[in-house]
Amino acid sequence: MRAISLNSRRKLKAVDAGRFTDVEPPLFAELAKVVCRAGMLPQKELHECWQMANIVHKAFPKNLHIADLAAGHGLLAWILVLLARTSEVPLLRTAVAVDIKRPKSADALAAVMTEHWPNLTDSVQYVEGSIDAVTVEDGPKTLFVAAHACGSLSDRVLMAAITSRSPLAIMPCCHSFRKQGPTLSALAHVSNLPIHSIDSISVSAASVGQPSAIDQFRIDALTALGYQISEGFIQKEITTFNRIIMGLPSEASDRIPSHDHETFPKPSVGGAFKRIGEIRAYEKVQSLNVADIQEAQVLSRRPSREWVRTFDLSFWVEDASVGHRLANDLNGLTRQFMACDPHNGIEANITVRDRYTDPDTSQLAFTYRIEIKSSTVSIAKADAILLRSRLCHALSELSPGPSADFALRGN
Repeated sequence: MRAISLNSRRKLKAVDAGRFTDVEPPLFAELAKVVCRAGMLPQKELHECWQMANIVHKAFPKNLHIADLAAGHGLLAWILVLLARTSEVPLLRTAVAVDIKRPKSADALAAVMTEHWPNLTDSVQYVEGSIDAVTVEDGPKTLFVAAHACGSLSDRVLMAAITSRSPLAIMPCCHSFRKQGPTLSALAHVSNLPIHSIDSISVSAASVGQPSAIDQFRIDALTALGYQISEGFIQKEITTFNRIIMGLPSEASDRIPSHDHETFPKPSVGGAFKRIGEIRAYEKVQSLNVADIQEAQVLSRRPSREWVRTFDLSFWVEDASVGHRLANDLNGLTRQFMACDPHNGIEANITVRDRYTDPDTSQLAFTYRIEIKSSTVSIAKADAILLRSRLCHALSELSPGPSADFALRGN
């Protein structure tokens, strides 16, 4: 049987479950077998999330709500909830996982976790959204965490936490002064650290190591903001990015207004503000209060994808004016047949993809791209085939006979 590797990126499959039979502690062995059933998570992430979660759980045992930012699969959130609910004195911990896109692995993980531990149902909500949209109203009660939020994402997690004076635990990776200049400058601004301390990072990075220099600056910024800092480390055999920075805000520290910093602006709300239940898939969440479980639950139920179907139609036309008129006809008919309406979430887009002139006959052809998409209802291939047939039939009715000023090109 294949040996257990701490840093393998190979995805664990159901057949791997037997490798964890005698692994300690028993809860990890049980969790590993459940993750194997999901069949989609790399072995490395199982080990790093398990070890980080245990360190964070011990450091923040009283925090009963977690905001897992740049969450990826959401495994860190699930383990933190699991550790609390299976502790000697069970704690009803909940979590909200946030990332720009919810991967299929997140749904697969949620399914196997709640199947094996039914009492975890609805304990973790996964919301597609930006870190910049995150807010929290209960301050110190919500713990912000992030496992390997790449580069500037870790800085954005820090800003989200310190804006609300929330405790935090991050395990950064992918340190780059060149790419993180703006976000590190943001931390310098809010912490009132001298700006030349940012410049010193690029100098010290060459001698003491870039990750150490950048992380030390993060620690200095948090300390200046009144955070009590502690650190933890997972096994280096899993990853060299094994440092966990944990911060607990002092009670005397003041909140930092979110509008104080221009590098992390909150998205503006264009037009009328939509209620949470009206926000569809792929629409930006303008503001997400991660402490509001009901709000997160509504957002988590949005479709996690947008259904898009496209096909092309090509017509011989008498001249360019007929070609442009035909585009308008296609637009109107498509919207009519698909019942396009902002309220039902179905949209249509018709564009002229190509213009072709036959070199022998000088006959002109227009090719149109018909795109239909929805974030609320699925659009199957059969729907697109039916629409194409209906469009061709309707257009033939508009211009019948041999004297027609346009004709379908090809089949």
